[in-house]
Amino acid sequence: MTDRINGEIEIPYSLFKTIELGSEKNIPLKYLISHANYNCICKDSFVSVECEYQIRVFDHIERNKNLSSVVKGGNDGHKESIQLVSQKATILNSTIKYSKNSNNNNNHSENNDAIILTSGTHYYLHTGTPGRYTIKLELSVPYLTVKEAGMDLSIPQCSNNSVFFRVPHIDANIKIFNSFLDTQSYLNWSEKHGKESNNYTVIFVKLANELSLKAQWTIKEDFISNKISLKNDNINDNQISQPKVVVKPNFIVSHNLLCSIGEGLLLLKYKIEYKIIAGILSILNIEIEDNVNIISVNGRAIKRWEVVELDKPESPKHKRVIQVQLDYGFDTNYMVDINGEYSMKDTSGELNIPSMICKGDEISRQRGFLGVEARTNVEISDIGNEVLSVVDVRELPMELCKMANHPILLSYKFLEPHFQLKLRVKRNLDCAVLVSIVEEMSWVTTVSYSGKMIHQMILNIKNTQKQFLKVQIGFGYEVWSCMMDGEPCKPSIIDNDGALLIPILKPGVFDQNTPIKIEIVILQEELHQFNYNTGKGKFNFVIPKIDLPLRSCFATVYLPIGTIGSNFNGVLKQVPFFSSTPPSASQPSMANQNFQNNKNRPSRGFGNRNDSISDSDEHIQKMKLTSLVKKSNSYGSSSSGGGGNKRRGVVPVFVDIPKTPYSYIFEQILLSGDKDLQFGFDYKSIKQKSKR
Repeated sequence: MTDRINGEIEIPYSLFKTIELGSEKNIPLKYLISHANYNCICKDSFVSVECEYQIRVFDHIERNKNLSSVVKGGNDGHKESIQLVSQKATILNSTIKYSKNSNNNNNHSENNDAIILTSGTHYYLHTGTPGRYTIKLELSVPYLTVKEAGMDLSIPQCSNNSVFFRVPHIDANIKIFNSFLDTQSYLNWSEKHGKESNNYTVIFVKLANELSLKAQWTIKEDFISNKISLKNDNINDNQISQPKVVVKPNFIVSHNLLCSIGEGLLLLKYKIEYKIIAGILSILNIEIEDNVNIISVNGRAIKRWEVVELDKPESPKHKRVIQVQLDYGFDTNYMVDINGEYSMKDTSGELNIPSMICKGDEISRQRGFLGVEARTNVEISDIGNEVLSVVDVRELPMELCKMANHPILLSYKFLEPHFQLKLRVKRNLDCAVLVSIVEEMSWVTTVSYSGKMIHQMILNIKNTQKQFLKVQIGFGYEVWSCMMDGEPCKPSIIDNDGALLIPILKPGVFDQNTPIKIEIVILQEELHQFNYNTGKGKFNFVIPKIDLPLRSCFATVYLPIGTIGSNFNGVLKQVPFFSSTPPSASQPSMANQNFQNNKNRPSRGFGNRNDSISDSDEHIQKMKLTSLVKKSNSYGSSSSGGGGNKRRGVVPVFVDIPKTPYSYIFEQILLSGDKDLQFGFDYKSIKQKSKR
């Protein structure tokens, strides 16, 4: 059934429970405030508020069938306490009307069971009878401050709040926080009371599900008048005028100015604080110079801001002023942040620091601090100043120091805002620096009985800007694998010289001190010819060239079983052990994927044995598969590496090169990657390979 007057729909309680309007624990809703109306009128020393609430208390019997907390056979569990307004307000009068049938709005009666009591910081409606209640309260709410320009009242939770507010001033600026205008109600009211609203300002708004009715307003007067009334009931039309004590507004302004210089642009950061001794601050006027471009103005309750030209640009009295209008007046300290920029026309030259001056008769004093920082490689020197006193950087306020992103080079203090500061800015030439370097490189070669050679290059690279690593390989080769930090990456080839390009800019990595690891596995097409008659020969290895400086290089050669080396020569020196640990190959991507999958799975307890056994079996099968791949790579074949299994423009697979027990290691430091790194040695086979 539908109530046309109040727009309410009555549904069975069983259906109401299914839509779960209760708490998270599915406790059924006990009551509902369907509508709240607030009529606020400002008076001398307080705000008169008339409240009206439409409250629905639901049937206890049906609602408590499934609640074990209610004692059977008693009425104490049926009592409901409904929170109303805060005790900051004083209740002057109250009315409680009750209707059992919610559809009949005219059938109201008095309910002796309902009563308004206080508890804690709020007023509560106590009742034990289900039905509809209409609560009317007449309140007296005190103002927030002695200026009588605001109020704050804690209200009950309701999704439909209607507010009417009236201020006894013409063209007052009224702000109801977190509200939106009720235009239709205002038009209806204006048709009836349009002529009567010449001496006050009204506003109609709607509030959403708010717990506070907070209002503030400002009037045209920008001063405070403390009225001293002379009360005399016998004075007629010839009564004397009431004397007024007028307190002139008084503001003290503190400036914190940071000048950031670099790349031909001066960035200005202003932090201006108004210390209000007397009066209300609602409008800010700040004079700026012509060439300053204002980027942003930030502060509390800013309604709008704009840069106003007071005179024509060609006029000698031309001035520009930032006008900032606030939503409501402030009688306490107020702070505003202004960001601007000033073009220097060149990266070097002389620069006049522009100042900002707060305008207004209510401002009695202005003072502040100024700091200068350099964003780039520039020299800054002071060539003249007026009304400024040089201070140590440690004497600057903490607010100004927090604004700086670079060391403050010059610091000043001023007691008058009309200061002048002339600086000389000189930009020096930039010095070329290293943007990429290979900190460590490991070159691993494995030679098979058939003469095939597979090579693995592992590099730890620190990089800031370089996009690709260029690898110049001096022999025919096939790329088997290419990895970046354990993840496959796609290499490319330069058309004219056949050099290999490896991407080395990893997305999302901005820490320049964190190196990336590049791994390349290549198969040499040319076979090494063994002399099976004498069992002797010579190996000559040339490490591919790279276009980066090389801090240290490590090389390891794995020979067929029964092969020993001697007469070592070349740029890299044979050593019995490495001076430091060379970079090692990453784990296979399949293992990395398993690790990620295990991290994303929900945590299992120790009692789930089936999951543990299945994970172990899966791990064993994958380890067997990896072992078979390694074994297949350990034995050479007559083919050149797979033929039809190679494709262009795709992500390569992970390849781990085979190794043998017979190995020799080489090392060298501080090398140039673009030069040939050669090393070699003689070998002798102790045990000949059996021919089949």
